[in-house]
This record gives sequence, C-alpha cells and structure tokens, in this order.
Amino acid sequence: MEVPHVHPGPASRELLLLQGNHRSSYIWDGQCLCPRRIDNMWEFIRDHPLHPRIVIRLQDAGFYEIIEIARLQFDWALITVMIERWRPETHIFHLPIGEATIMLEDIEVLFGFPIDGLLVAYSHALRGYKGVHYLHMLQQLTGFQPSEVIALSGVSRLQLMPVLQNLEAMDAEITDASPAEDIDRHTRLLLLLMFGGVLFPNTSGNLVSLRFLHHLERLDDLLSYSWGATVLGYLYRQMCRACMGTQRDVAGFLPLLQKLQYTGEGATTLHGYGRRVIDLAAETLRHARDDKSLGYEAAYVPP
Repeated sequence: MEVPHVHPGPASRELLLLQGNHRSSYIWDGQCLCPRRIDNMWEFIRDHPLHPRIVIRLQDAGFYEIIEIARLQFDWALITVMIERWRPETHIFHLPIGEATIMLEDIEVLFGFPIDGLLVAYSHALRGYKGVHYLHMLQQLTGFQPSEVIALSGVSRLQLMPVLQNLEAMDAEITDASPAEDIDRHTRLLLLLMFGGVLFPNTSGNLVSLRFLHHLERLDDLLSYSWGATVLGYLYRQMCRACMGTQRDVAGFLPLLQKLQYTGEGATTLHGYGRRVIDLAAETLRHARDDKSLGYEAAYVPP
C-alpha cells in the first residue's frame, strides 16, 4: 500500500509560536505517551467495598459519581494523537476537521462535578507551612500520620502507598455503629487517594498534595467549590506540558479527555480522525523498519 504524503503542519505559525518545541515536531518518532495511571483507589474499592455510610458521605460531598463511573480502559494511542494536536498557545485541539476544546459543561455533564462556586485556591494561611505542619493537619483530620517523614516529598506532597495502607486498616473498623468522626476521617483519606490517583495525578505516579486538606476540613462545604473548573484547569496544564518537546509522560484527569471523544457533538468524526492518524502512523513505521536511511529502527506496535 502506498503511503500518502502528509504535511506535518501547521500551515501557518503566525499564532502558533511554540511550534519549534511542540510535540508534533517529533510525531514521526512513533512514540506513544506514557500514562501516569495510578490504580490504587480502584484496587482498594474492588477489594474493600465501601460501607453505605461512606457512600452517603461521598454523595453528599459530590464525589461519588466518579466511583459509580468506575475505571475506564484507556486508548493510549488515541490520547497521544489528541495531545499532539493540543496547542498551549490557544488551549485548543487543532484538527483538519476544525478546532475543538474541552469545556466546563463537558466535565459537569459527563462526571457531575460542580462548575459554579468558590475557587479551589491555595489558602494564604498555609503559605508558611512546612512538612511537619502538614503532617499535623493530616493527623488531626484523618487520624493518620506516617511513621516516617520520608513519606513526604518536598514540603507538602505525600506518597500514596502509606495512605492506601492506612485506609485498608481503617476499613475493617467501619461499622454501622462507628462514630460520625470516624466516618469523616475515612472519607477524607479516601478523597486524598482519589485526588492523587484519579483527579490530580502527576508524573511522579505516587504523590498527593496535602494542600487539599484545607478544603477537606469541612466536608459539608465541598459542594460549594468549583471542582469541575479545578480538575479541567489541571488537565489543561498537564496537556500543555505533555505536548511540548520530547515529553514522555502525561497526567491529569485523562478519563475526561478520552470520554469526550466518544460523547457529544462531532464525537464520531473526531474518533474516526484519530483512528485514521494512528493507522497511517502505523503503516508509515512499518515501512520505516526496512528503510535504513531513516537512521533508527522503529518499534511501534499499532493498537
């Protein structure tokens, strides 16, 4: 089969000033992005079904719908294609079929996160906090404090594994007669696991920011915050990082990016475009295996 010529684009760089270091300049390397998918929360829920009282608390806080949707099987080749078409200059996917982006309404409709309300901002009261202060707040709100300070990364980020291990120990003690304080502590710790492993994962693959504890102090107030805007803004930031240079990692709430391609207006066309690009790249690299002039050996495995 003859491989058609494909212009790498963009046709004009008048607005796309970062093209020189954009991932699309390296598209012919055939390298898929490496996911930062942390399955700690899903494995915990699978092995330890949530107590009805915990479920009610999560529903009241507005975070249970993401658990009902459950873990999605990601198509990393398709996500890679979308990142290659993401432009940090405009926060838009530039496609041959037109331009598209992810809106606040998308995350509200698809995942139920509120998009109106207070900003999820870094509290001024925490600016002077050090690691020991965050650990004290963690112990006060969740009843859990890591036995070793090495569980901290930097000043405010905690490894997820100690959180998971403590959740497993707490789960056996949750009953219908458990005090409301124990239910709230368990819920806060589960939300930390959700923040670090699902909603705000980073390229470390195993850390959560303890700065969220400030917002988890009053669980009844969680619905008053615009979590949808926060999750979307964080995903934008991670996509902007992933689309530049030779980045190999991508993080953020990727279920939003993938699910958007299968729902909403134009989703069928968008998905079809993504598959065509993948098929073309696979065919190009199959030819490249025998083309010594390219100077490298392609090892791309098509999905």
